[in-house]
Amino acid sequence: MKKDIDALMKERKIDALVAQGSTVNDPVMYYLLNGVNVSGTYIKKRGEKPYLVHGPMERGEAAKTGLKLISASKFDIQKIYNACRDRKEAHAVFTSTVLGQLKVKGKVAFYGNYQLGSGFDLLKRLTHHCPKITVAREPEKNLAIAARETKDPDEVGQIKKAGLGVGRAFNAVIGGVRKMKVSGDAIMKEKGKKLLIGDLHRMMREELYGNGLVNTSGMIISQGRDAGVPHNSGCLSEPVKLGRTIVFDIYPQGLGGGYYFDFTRTLCFGHASGKYLDIYKLVSEAQDIAYDRIRTGVMTKSIEQAVCMLFERQGYPTFLSKPKTETGYCHSLGHGVGLNVHESPTFGLAKTNHDMILPGQVFTVEPGLYYPEKGFGIRLEDIVYIDQRGKPVNLTRYPRKLVVEM
Repeated sequence: MKKDIDALMKERKIDALVAQGSTVNDPVMYYLLNGVNVSGTYIKKRGEKPYLVHGPMERGEAAKTGLKLISASKFDIQKIYNACRDRKEAHAVFTSTVLGQLKVKGKVAFYGNYQLGSGFDLLKRLTHHCPKITVAREPEKNLAIAARETKDPDEVGQIKKAGLGVGRAFNAVIGGVRKMKVSGDAIMKEKGKKLLIGDLHRMMREELYGNGLVNTSGMIISQGRDAGVPHNSGCLSEPVKLGRTIVFDIYPQGLGGGYYFDFTRTLCFGHASGKYLDIYKLVSEAQDIAYDRIRTGVMTKSIEQAVCMLFERQGYPTFLSKPKTETGYCHSLGHGVGLNVHESPTFGLAKTNHDMILPGQVFTVEPGLYYPEKGFGIRLEDIVYIDQRGKPVNLTRYPRKLVVEM
């Protein structure tokens, strides 16, 4: 959580944080600037309140962050840029001037949306102008990721709000389909025109937008064979057919940025074969087994293993025995959700996965079974929050039911 940043800095021997850029398309800046749509340079020395250096045109928005403010106009930017040989050098000189004025020194963690080579070059120039600082070489789970891994009540509230919007949108789409007429194994959106997978995508986008959400990271509505490939978004021109498995994986974000929700249900319109009903029941059982093992201090890897063992006892391959499998259970059990649709903690069987269940985490639980050549895929996905008492709370308020009556 944000309140843990100073403790994390002390633990990792980091003296200061510096983040540059805009909150647009940068979750770290959005997080540090409290969701305010503004750009600038965020600077926090360990044990002190953070500063935001902002452009004069953004002073009104900058004030909404609640941070200590410094206008960039105080640093004579035009003089700096006119004196330097290129914009990268000017950027480095400007940043070093700000850090010098705030007496930043020691080990500094830097954040920003830069191309790798450009960012490396900027840091080399910056350390040349600021000999009193060294760039922190952080692990993959850097300080920002570690802080964001656990959510405070306001963050959880925003995720819950997104989840309610997803539920309303999903209900509206399914309700709209149920009002349509059936001809053979097709659903008719109007006389002479079949309902297409692309129509379901459009309907879902419109309903999400009406609930203050937008599919900034995409959407999966895939049928039959496409549903058998976990991240296949679906063939838009394919007619929706009765009795085929359709995976609806909906993961929108609040309008203007903000927190994601991630939700999956697999449906068959009209009817489902006995085979699909049996597999759906098994996937539901896998989800329940995962829920039963979610406790604070438990390694996520061990929960993953339990789900794999269930599937393998029933004859379905998993990464536990077949690490290269592309059928059966062929992805990890879940992932954290927040300002990114995929963030920490991670699940999976890799030896490098040391994540464990902690209070404040929000993550998905999404087992599935996939057989594209047999024409089906089935996945269920809920979001779980670990409250401050360590109790798992399911934030997904939607039933598990395969068949939608028509």
